[in-house]
Amino acid sequence: MQDNSLPNYVQASGSKPERSGLFKFLAILSAIIIILFIFGLVPRIFEQIELKKAHEETVGAIPVVHTVVAKTAPAEESLTLPGNIGAILYTSIYARVDGYLKKRFVDIGDAVKTGQLLALIDTPTVDQKLAQGVADLDEAKADLAASKAELKEAIAKDVAAKAEINKTQANLNYANVTAKRWIDLAARGAVSEQSRDEKVRTQEAQTAQLQVAIANEKATAATVKTAEAKVEEAKAMVVAKKANVLRLEAEQGFQKVVAPFDGVITLRKVDPGALITQGSQTSSLELFQMANIDRLRIYVSVPQRVARYLVQGMPAQIKVPEFPERKFIGTVTNVSGALDPNTRTRQTEIQIDNRDHTLLPGMYAEVQITGVRETPWIRVPGTTIVTRVDGQFVVVVKDGKAHYQPVTMGRDFGDKIEIKVGLKDNDLVVVSPSDDLREGEPVQPVAVPPGEQ
Repeated sequence: MQDNSLPNYVQASGSKPERSGLFKFLAILSAIIIILFIFGLVPRIFEQIELKKAHEETVGAIPVVHTVVAKTAPAEESLTLPGNIGAILYTSIYARVDGYLKKRFVDIGDAVKTGQLLALIDTPTVDQKLAQGVADLDEAKADLAASKAELKEAIAKDVAAKAEINKTQANLNYANVTAKRWIDLAARGAVSEQSRDEKVRTQEAQTAQLQVAIANEKATAATVKTAEAKVEEAKAMVVAKKANVLRLEAEQGFQKVVAPFDGVITLRKVDPGALITQGSQTSSLELFQMANIDRLRIYVSVPQRVARYLVQGMPAQIKVPEFPERKFIGTVTNVSGALDPNTRTRQTEIQIDNRDHTLLPGMYAEVQITGVRETPWIRVPGTTIVTRVDGQFVVVVKDGKAHYQPVTMGRDFGDKIEIKVGLKDNDLVVVSPSDDLREGEPVQPVAVPPGEQ
């Protein structure tokens, strides 16, 4: 029987390569594990050692804070506001009488002087009224003259009546003496009773004549008063007629349209032959518009925070886009006494000298107003502000300790903030203080370089 099994040495030689490959795989795997252990675990061990060392070094150490030195902000505070340039004097010129434009003597752009004739209006109606008024005045003057003549006549009659009274009174006095004498004589029988009675009748007749003279004088005195009243009435009529003539003359004078001030004609709306109506209503046609541009004005609304710095006479810088290379200087001339409650702004008038007529009314301008604060403000970085429920604070280093200082903020520029109240110049202020920094905690300040503030 034949044995097909292989010899033992042949079997042994067949399993050796398999074991060798397994050993290699295990060796490679072990090497990878060792490498991962070295590059992974070892650095962590070293990090733990470093952290432990750092912890041991910082336990009980004073915290380091970055600080800046607070500096006084500029005392001047500037603000740029928009504004429209206007003429110092500007008016629309209307006619004061009805009529037709007879002639105009100026046009757009002409420079005129005060009182210069601008146009002439034909007013026949006013001319006729004036002629009638003059005639009425002459009639009133004639009536006054007649009244004065009547007064003189009445006065003369009154004087004669008074003279007659005096004469009659003298005759009566004589008749009284004579009658008394004759009565005495008749009582002694020296004269007849007939003669006595004649003297008594003469006395009575003189008494009656005196009463007539007195009554006549009263009548003439009343005539004088009546004549005086007529004279006063005639005088009043003359005054009224004269006033009417003066009014019509003044109205006729409005035929000449003259310039109210020195300036430039900015608008002309009429030509010869145009119907002219008096007044300044919207239905009336304005003749001209003129402006004085030797001096200009700008009205600006200044916000409340700067309004309190405004004073008359302070300068203001004006910039106009059409003249970027020039800076015009104006002067604050008028400041409103109150703020507008709707906008919280204060209306301010600024005037500019414009004798060279460089600027024109209607231009847009930017007005820069600079005010000087009454008390200094302090400027610090914006990262120094700490906001809490009870207000705003900055951390100040005093005597090596942190102190939370309450402050009142002014202007906020983002990276910089101005403090109105709470800080002084050269205070050491902490930048970006940590939340766990406590009041009175000792700190070690480190100055922030100027370029990093």
